[in-house]
Parts: sequence; structure tokens; C-alpha cells
Amino acid sequence: MTTPTTRTLGRDDWMTPPEVFEPVNELVRFDLDACATDASVARLPQFISPEEDALTVKWSERGSRVWCNPPYGRGIKNWFRKAHEEAADLEELVLLTYANTDTKYWHEHVAHSPHVWMVVFLAPRVKFVLPGDDSQRTGAPKGSALIFYAPTPRLRHIRHRYWNYNTQDLRMALGT
Repeated sequence: MTTPTTRTLGRDDWMTPPEVFEPVNELVRFDLDACATDASVARLPQFISPEEDALTVKWSERGSRVWCNPPYGRGIKNWFRKAHEEAADLEELVLLTYANTDTKYWHEHVAHSPHVWMVVFLAPRVKFVLPGDDSQRTGAPKGSALIFYAPTPRLRHIRHRYWNYNTQDLRMALGT
């Protein structure tokens, strides 16, 4: 668990809302949720729990198309590093996180990662779900992004897209 902050309200178990996860899952067909506190909050049947410590587990031994919505506390940079390290061994990895583009970890593990091929900025701010109660939601205090990693190093600049997940089809936003 991360140290409580005002950003996370002292909780690490915020779930990705279905309106964000389901369109991405339809596109990628994930087979592993790399960061779920338990089966009740996992978005997929196969997941890595805190007891297993996803930061030390080899994700490619559990799946090939990985979803990761990590805790947004002070240890977030470790998740960026892990995603960057795991990308070469996976078919696809999507990280849902704050769009903190001015941080050192963003520059190291997104902007300068040869495995990031696209960043999708989300609108409106994601309203994460509390476990066990899909009706209780709280809007993130910052904008979020989906970071798409692939094993083959990109040859060009990272593509950037914007997706209003309430009004726009994800495939249309991606231009696919």
C-alpha cells in the first residue's frame, strides 16, 4: 500500500470505472490485471494481488496483454518503471494513470521509452469507483491518460490522442 495522500484519500483500491475499462478491453482483449487489491475489484479473472507484489512478479509469466491501473500515491514512479521494463516481453500493456507529463518518471518511462507508441488523454476526469459500491464515485483531482506500450520499439514520435469516454467511441478517437 502507498502512503496516504490527499490524492488517493488514503485508499489504494480505487477501481477503473466500466465506461473507461470496457472499451479499452474490447480493443486490446486483456488477459491480466496487473494491479488489483483482490478478486472483488479485479477487472479480469487473472490478476496480481498486493500479497504477490506486482512490482516483483514477471507479468509476462501471467499474461501477454496487460491492464494496469496502479495506486496513484507517492510510489507511482515504481509502476511507470515496471511498465517500461515489462513492455518488451508483452504483446501489449496499457497503463491508466495521472497525466503528470512534467514529472521525471513520465519523461523517463513514457516520453523516452521506445515501447510507448501512444498516449490517450481522457476527458472528463475519471470518476473512480469504490470497491463494493459502483454508485460511490469520486472525480480524480487531475486528468488521466492511457499509456499504450508494445514490445516493438517505435520508429516515430509517440502518437497522442484525446478521448471523451462519455461521448466518443474509442476506435474513432484512435483513428482505427
